[in-house]
Amino acid sequence: MSLLGLVAFITLAWGISLRRDKFPWRTVLTGMGLQFAVALLLIRESPFSKWVYSNAKIAADNVLYFAKQGTQLIFGPLAKREALEPVFGPSDAMVLGITICGTIILVAVLSSLLYHLGILQRIVRAMAWVMQRVMRTSGSESLCTSANVFMGQTEAPLVIQPYLKGMTKSELMTMMVGGMATIAGGVFAVYHGMGVEAGHLLTASFMAAPTALYMSKILLPETDQSETTDGTKDDVKAETTNALDAMCQGASDGMKLTINVLAMLIGFTAVIALANYLLVLPQDWAGVAEPITSDKLLGWLNAPFAWLMGVPWSDCPFIGECLGKRIVFTEFIGYDNLKAAIPQGGAPPVIELATPKRSVAIATFAICGFANFASIAIQIGGIGSLAPERRKDLASLGLRAMAGGILVGYTNACIAGLFI
Repeated sequence: MSLLGLVAFITLAWGISLRRDKFPWRTVLTGMGLQFAVALLLIRESPFSKWVYSNAKIAADNVLYFAKQGTQLIFGPLAKREALEPVFGPSDAMVLGITICGTIILVAVLSSLLYHLGILQRIVRAMAWVMQRVMRTSGSESLCTSANVFMGQTEAPLVIQPYLKGMTKSELMTMMVGGMATIAGGVFAVYHGMGVEAGHLLTASFMAAPTALYMSKILLPETDQSETTDGTKDDVKAETTNALDAMCQGASDGMKLTINVLAMLIGFTAVIALANYLLVLPQDWAGVAEPITSDKLLGWLNAPFAWLMGVPWSDCPFIGECLGKRIVFTEFIGYDNLKAAIPQGGAPPVIELATPKRSVAIATFAICGFANFASIAIQIGGIGSLAPERRKDLASLGLRAMAGGILVGYTNACIAGLFI
């Protein structure tokens, strides 16, 4: 079924393409080759994949531990699971807001430091070099898509800021899809703290880079001449004065991101509750025994997509609900919903699935990315501030870019379904 889903999602991308007569066969086939290569290395069970998954978990656990040392200074016992567990039980022994705060700030500090030292740029450029040579994409779009694996959707375009003004519309589409299809390093450990498998998140992020390139080229094939066909020039230099300045800047940026994430979580969760109330109220008046909620509607609407990815039909309504909440709200809400099917702190899962390991793993790949309606506005505002003259183009491509980001996650989930 996962193979059928892969064909279906690529066909869907072609169906909403702006130039269906220009299907980029070479880019798609080479991109899928890289996508499958990453899956073979990291998803298929082998000594190497076990080593990667084990170390991804260790790294994420360490980030959570070190972040907790900082949050304990400010929040005291509220940041300690061992202090909360006797009172609230194992499933509620984590204050999500505190975990988000400490983790995002720590990762932002480390990322800023690595960028100042030039280490992050070297890793990103190496990935971009491979994809550009194999897939024959331009230097700027390859570089930005690679940067999205480690950075946020508005931070990654900074590495190609000098080229934004002259980028083709196809390159802009690639940049936007790349931002929609990946998650920032700052939230990686947060999702792991919610019970999501760190190895799956890492694998999904690396698979998303070549997948975003070929998916964006299906949606808007290149017909113009790029300024960076032969590659980009030197990296954009960090504006920080020294390592200490870089860490201070990272802490400040991390705090801004934390406030934004917490505000969206509070606001969207409240909106979901309001929508359910308004939907259930007239049904209560009518005496409906089992009223239909927005959660159920999202589950029913997205269940066929989950089925195409390889999720057993009995699990599809719940997984579809997670997929729907990710699109309508954010991936945070999607993973928070998925958390109900994952054991928390020794407590059994709230939702019992027919094949919990497979269904949760496929959902993890499908949800991994910023593809939601809010991200369209974030990209138009963030990237538009770097290149105001491209704001109109960004707005015109927004909905298709979001669709591309969603399809990247869904195709990655299909491939994961072939190996899990």
